[in-house]
Amino acid sequence: MIGFMGSGKTFWGKKWAQSSGSPFFDIDEMIERDEGRSAAAIFAEDGEAYFRDLETDSLRSFNGKNHMIIATGGGTPCFNDNITWMNGQGITIYLRSTPPKIFNRLVTEKEKRPLVKHLKDEELLFYITEKIKERDFFYNQAKIILDVDDLEENYVPDLLLV
Repeated sequence: MIGFMGSGKTFWGKKWAQSSGSPFFDIDEMIERDEGRSAAAIFAEDGEAYFRDLETDSLRSFNGKNHMIIATGGGTPCFNDNITWMNGQGITIYLRSTPPKIFNRLVTEKEKRPLVKHLKDEELLFYITEKIKERDFFYNQAKIILDVDDLEENYVPDLLLV
């Protein structure tokens, strides 16, 4: 699953994994576990480029594995040709959400989000809107685009019910 931070990748991924009996993996959680520090600390200490390389390595550790649900970081598909690699490996789902909905989710958890933790609330909505415009080229390459703002809590995509 791909989409902007706060679009619900971890939330929906866990739900859909449970419904389908598939294992669930969160790339950001894997990196934090392997590095022994938060994503925010990695960004602060080693920079974004280092973090993006860790993302790519973690993502590609799933090469050749099947029947799992993976939540990527918001920027994962935008670096190192990851979207092309993901589309070659399985079914990519873009969890599309509007900037105001994402803002409402992120405003209370900024400290956990290294790219936005320094932004004032009024700057956050602008940042979200601009970043989504930048990333849409990559996000829209997903095989499935799913608008998640008004999904029912028990929604499961048909492809997971097979």
